[in-house]
Amino acid sequence: MPRVIAVTNFKGGIGKTTTTVNVAAGFALKGASVLVIDVDPQSNVRMCFGHAEPRRSLYDVLIDNKKIPDCVVQVRPNIDLLASSDALLQAQSDIGKRPDWGRVLEIALRPVVRNYDFVFIDCSASLTVLNLNALMAASDIIVPTALEHLALQGLRQLGRNITRIKGTMGALRMIIPTMFDARNRQSHRLLASLREEYGTLVTDPVRVNVRLSEATVEGKTIYEYDPRSNGAIDYAALVEKLGDVFNFQAKPMAEPVPVVNPVPVARPFTAFETPPPPPEPSLVGNLQAEEKPMFRGPVREECPHCGRLLEQVMLAGYRVYFCDHCKYKRQELASGVRR
Repeated sequence: MPRVIAVTNFKGGIGKTTTTVNVAAGFALKGASVLVIDVDPQSNVRMCFGHAEPRRSLYDVLIDNKKIPDCVVQVRPNIDLLASSDALLQAQSDIGKRPDWGRVLEIALRPVVRNYDFVFIDCSASLTVLNLNALMAASDIIVPTALEHLALQGLRQLGRNITRIKGTMGALRMIIPTMFDARNRQSHRLLASLREEYGTLVTDPVRVNVRLSEATVEGKTIYEYDPRSNGAIDYAALVEKLGDVFNFQAKPMAEPVPVVNPVPVARPFTAFETPPPPPEPSLVGNLQAEEKPMFRGPVREECPHCGRLLEQVMLAGYRVYFCDHCKYKRQELASGVRR
């Protein structure tokens, strides 16, 4: 079954969008088909992927009843994005007037959700109509949280709202400590407190890493910007853990189809021409690099094996054609057929 995952926290600046983008990219690199939906009017997800503002956005889906496939853009292999826009600010009041106002996003997702392995919904830092729609549509919830006192207080408030909206805390799959500084005693103390309160829901922390913010500025995922950084290592480990939670098995990535050059068709000989004699492998088969004359004649044709341009040399009265790429060789008498 596809997983619809809301990435949320009521506290801002704690790495929600960074987590959404890099976890989605991590699953895409493992062969998963991923849809990312941005319900935050600030449109940060689009910028993190380095993508220009699309012609259509989530607004067109929720307000104008456009189909999701008509509004998504592919931002990476295996990743489609349903982007946000500032028009969503005014859309919330229109959605709130509908009788199904809490399930508008869920209803829009139903026809397409099975086209993806994962749908990640990046939420804003408050309980808005759009965020409530995200939580209602989600089968699973993951919560990034900075290791700060105020962030942990907000996490408790979020837990109460999840219970109120979903009826249970069972949808909460993971709490991800972000911005962990191993040099800071408070980070260790708050991480221990978090684990004591929430147990195995708490993952290994994502360490403070300037490369994560630099990647955002460049419009790249951390795997593209610096795959050896602590940020890439920590998010790759998080993807592995989430894959275990959701029983996801990596899929082979589709390999690009090789471009095969057509084999040139031999020109037929006329009545006034004599075909060259068959090649004599013994003459050129063991030709060493130092034995090749320095002069190489003009190219006459393409290699029948790989399509590369053949090169030409004169050797002991023979004109030798050869391919430096696949080692194809052919020879003919320079003066024509001997009589």
